[in-house]
Amino acid sequence: MKNLSEVLWLNVTEDNMALVCVEIPPRVHSAGIWRYGGAVLTSGGDGSSTFPVLERQMGLAFFTTQILHHILRCFGIPVFVSQMLAGLILGPGVLGNIPSYAKFMLSIVSQNVIGTLTLFGYSMFLFLIGVKMDISIVLRTGRKALYTGVFASLIPLILSLLSLKFLTQPKLFQLTRKDISNLVFSAITNSQSSFPVIACLLGELRLLTSELGRLGLSSAIVCDILSLFLRSFTRLASRSMNKGQTAGLIPTLQTAFFMLVYIFAVVYVARPAMNWIIQQTPKGKPVHKGYLFFIMLVALITGLFSYWLDQFFYFGPFIFGLAVPDGPPLGSSLIQRYDFMVSAVLLPLFVTSNVLLVNPKDMSFQSHVVKANATLLLVSTAAKLVGTFVPAVFCKMPLMDALVLSLILSCKGVVELGNLATDGETLDNEVYCLMVFAILINACIVPLLVKHLYKPSRKYAGYQQRNVSCLRPNSELRILACIHRQDNISAVINLLDACCPTKDNPVGLYVLHLIQMFGQATPLFISHRMQRKTISNCAYSEDVLLSFFNFERDFCEAVTVHPFTAVCPSDSMHEDICTLALDRLASLLILPFHRHWTLDGSIKSQDPTIRSLNISVLERAPCSVGILVNRGPLRQQGKSSSSSQALQYKVALIFLGGEDDREALALTQRMAADPSISLTVYYLTASTDSDVPDWGRILDMESLRNYKEAHVSDDRYAFYTEEVAENGPQTVAILRNIVNQYELLVVGRRKNMETSQTSGLDEWSEFPELGIVGDMIASDDFRCRCSILVVQKQQYTTS
Repeated sequence: MKNLSEVLWLNVTEDNMALVCVEIPPRVHSAGIWRYGGAVLTSGGDGSSTFPVLERQMGLAFFTTQILHHILRCFGIPVFVSQMLAGLILGPGVLGNIPSYAKFMLSIVSQNVIGTLTLFGYSMFLFLIGVKMDISIVLRTGRKALYTGVFASLIPLILSLLSLKFLTQPKLFQLTRKDISNLVFSAITNSQSSFPVIACLLGELRLLTSELGRLGLSSAIVCDILSLFLRSFTRLASRSMNKGQTAGLIPTLQTAFFMLVYIFAVVYVARPAMNWIIQQTPKGKPVHKGYLFFIMLVALITGLFSYWLDQFFYFGPFIFGLAVPDGPPLGSSLIQRYDFMVSAVLLPLFVTSNVLLVNPKDMSFQSHVVKANATLLLVSTAAKLVGTFVPAVFCKMPLMDALVLSLILSCKGVVELGNLATDGETLDNEVYCLMVFAILINACIVPLLVKHLYKPSRKYAGYQQRNVSCLRPNSELRILACIHRQDNISAVINLLDACCPTKDNPVGLYVLHLIQMFGQATPLFISHRMQRKTISNCAYSEDVLLSFFNFERDFCEAVTVHPFTAVCPSDSMHEDICTLALDRLASLLILPFHRHWTLDGSIKSQDPTIRSLNISVLERAPCSVGILVNRGPLRQQGKSSSSSQALQYKVALIFLGGEDDREALALTQRMAADPSISLTVYYLTASTDSDVPDWGRILDMESLRNYKEAHVSDDRYAFYTEEVAENGPQTVAILRNIVNQYELLVVGRRKNMETSQTSGLDEWSEFPELGIVGDMIASDDFRCRCSILVVQKQQYTTS
């Protein structure tokens, strides 16, 4: 079959037009460099071979993006900005001025090929966004999020449309009908807040689990749903007006009818089918590949259906994605299989290739069209800020938080750029350039302002003391215990059992099951006492609930259990932990150590993300924190208080002095109230300690004196021993002799405390979050067979 030829016009310069002959269909593969005498750029350099050109474009785009991001991330600039800047550099504004570069990078056919590829990636990106979204949030959202989302969408849209009456006056701007239509499109685009952009912003700033982040996500979902149907209705109306009042009304009504039928089919056919797939998947097993392939096939077909309806090509895939339940097992399986290729390869290429079309020389502020669009852009931006700020303040949100929320909902990103590239077919080059630069400036400024103005950790500071030392006698000890995996359950329960909960000294236990968020974009926080209904992620908390409710039943009226489940990104889990500890007035927070050992002492597993979480909590916790290192057997649950001495559970406290050690002593004194527990306090002192009296040492001696008077007697199993340790090696020798005599060792973290007893030991510390002594006992060199609890007293207190 012979190739056809089509003559196309290409604007080479502002004053010169050139005829370009394009071969259709183009060759896909190149004949190779040797056929052209080694001229690499000649082989397909004129755009006649599309695949080599596509490879060059992708390689240059990714290389330029990574170089820029490596530089800009130091200033807190998101990667989206680097992708846009890469497009500007590779486009006609910079490198495109080089003729040899433009010959093989900016050819017409190559732009069509890369445009088709990236549009496919963008449609799949929006499908996966629909999979990640939890549409039920709209139904159970609070009044604050609902009002904020509605007003943040409608106020800027209404004010922008009202300003069009002023901008379209002939005396002010001379605009054609096409220009006015573009202004309407700009007003709708500028007034929207897209959920993917907001979720990406909050994720990069690690604010997804903060109170403001959750409100922003809920409001963004409301905005996104409103914007989708508003833009669909506007597209139908514009098509009807273009075809005439009579000729366009019937096709418009038909399209609207089929859209409603499609939405009905998604809700009442596709959604039950997805739930059936989940029911067919055994618990803990992956979803069958055949189901995943079928879902992706239907997603592609829905994109074709969108074209038939003369709607946005991503309308069908996005709505269909909402039918897939987010999270495991189905949503997470789709994300795990397809998200990397879409989000890390095709989507960045989509951003860069669309900015590649921008030539800053096309934009002139002397043009009436540019002036009108710039004015409308300023009006819509200001209206967006006001439309978000006012309802937030009306709902009694602090002024600073309301300002930050308005900045978050005004953020622009890949969805707004996609709307320009896919829906703005009639936009002039100068208007397109203006709106692209507006998105670029917005994406640069908003993250920096939000990061500077909003500090979630501030709410943990300046509160009253919440620790074990300050509790009154016979008062409730409120403990927040974190659970990552089933291995943590028995260790935490046995430690709580050792804390001697009784009717006179009750324990209020708050259990937080932490699940890393995957396959969904919205974090969840579930209170199982308040919410009895089954949620997709609650199934993974069944074992946790059963174990701790049994623990509550064993200690009737002495322990009250309040279970929670948090599904969130690992780098934001500390927000949920600290917020819950703050809201529930917890005095002690228990964190499992990130490393697990087998019975023979070898390392079974370790999770660096849990270690990072523990460090973040230690830095921000509004109460005392205990890190539980499970290296040996803890006491048997439900052990009777009348147990014999032979079955006593042996606990030892290593006391060197300092507020952390005093907090650990206060906790172990509660254990000493249980006659089935044998408690020994080892006070490691140096001969020079008495020569340097200070307030801290006075408090140490007073705490030890109170312990001896209250618990050390002939008929009690509480002991006190003083050991002299002049330096680090002597401390190591003492600890080696005692570690395997006990089932549980309690130590203070003693951060940044230097004493003669630990001199030189910090150089060998592997895990600073355990402190010098705790890290040394937990090390493999000690071959310890007991569990270790490292205690840190509350850091943030009022002065």
